[in-house]
Amino acid sequence: MLNQIQNQLERLYGISLPQRAEEYLVSRQEALKVLTLPPNSKIPKELFLVRQNGGATRASGTALEIAIFLDSKLLKNLEKNNPFFSLNEKNLSDFCILIEGISHFVYYLWKAHQGHSITQLEMELQAEIDKFLMLLFYLRADGDPTVPQKLFDTLFDDFTLFENLSTEKKARYLTASKLAMKYCHRLQEQYHRRREFQDLIEEIRQFYNFSQEQKISHIIH
Repeated sequence: MLNQIQNQLERLYGISLPQRAEEYLVSRQEALKVLTLPPNSKIPKELFLVRQNGGATRASGTALEIAIFLDSKLLKNLEKNNPFFSLNEKNLSDFCILIEGISHFVYYLWKAHQGHSITQLEMELQAEIDKFLMLLFYLRADGDPTVPQKLFDTLFDDFTLFENLSTEKKARYLTASKLAMKYCHRLQEQYHRRREFQDLIEEIRQFYNFSQEQKISHIIH
């Protein structure tokens, strides 16, 4: 399933990575070790872990250690309630979390291969957009005209943040969510209703390669 989502994201943005997310999965114990947390600590269902030598801010030219943590209960639930067969209340939340994790992995490594710097806000913003686009493409075949509004409600209104997040991280997630909602609403209005699929692809691929400053400026203006 991880490989399938990665393939679909890469096709969506016209990119290709040699690394596969499923090869970078780590256990809860390994994730806690990287985070230097005690064994009983509460952590989110998904974590994208990056360790850079020397504290460098650019991904290129540095030695990187990356890993993905996905909660075992999440993976078991998605195996039992496969979202590719049926997307419903039993698997929607966990499927969104899975997409977010793969989005972080793909986006970070793509930026690294391009030699571009990246911020956590930029990653969270892109992940929110990726979730909306992936779910929209999965669900639009149902022919239900209320699908876009349901997605907006699910992704941008009816969500809860991990309780142990710092104030800084909560602010970052909320900022990313607000920016993503505005951008996705524009995509929905400009492209989906008119079924201009190729124009949509060109738009999101251009946006994908923007820097954080360019993304925010593009959304606001």
